[in-house]
Amino acid sequence: MLKQKITEALTTYAGVLLWSAHYNLSISLNLKSKGYEKLSCHIRALYQRHVAQSIEIYDYIAMHGTVAQIRDMVDIPITFDTAEEAVERSLVQTLRLTDALESLMDILLQAKDHTTYATFQYLLREQFEEEVLLSKLIDMSKK
Repeated sequence: MLKQKITEALTTYAGVLLWSAHYNLSISLNLKSKGYEKLSCHIRALYQRHVAQSIEIYDYIAMHGTVAQIRDMVDIPITFDTAEEAVERSLVQTLRLTDALESLMDILLQAKDHTTYATFQYLLREQFEEEVLLSKLIDMSKK
């Protein structure tokens, strides 16, 4: 059984991931409607990755005998003026997600929950990869 503090931290991060997923889906749909098919596909892949990661976290919580609460999501923007703005917003959200993940990992280390830390450590690498990808996509959107 996970400690309450760990369950809450994981649940909070999984919720942030879900919101980020839907935000990226919104960006992807907007880009697609404006004819930016390639950019749309890249952003949609982030959506799919974040949904899968959040499900993995919820499953991990359930595996430890706790039912996670999925929280309400606040409004998600649906329009963006330019492709560059859309991708830049995705990058800003990714940087926020990185901050949230680092906070989660700090909580896990402080609680000395090394198993959970090791289980989700790969997320740190994936966040870095997303930041690099989005920086490249911003350059692509300027062309």
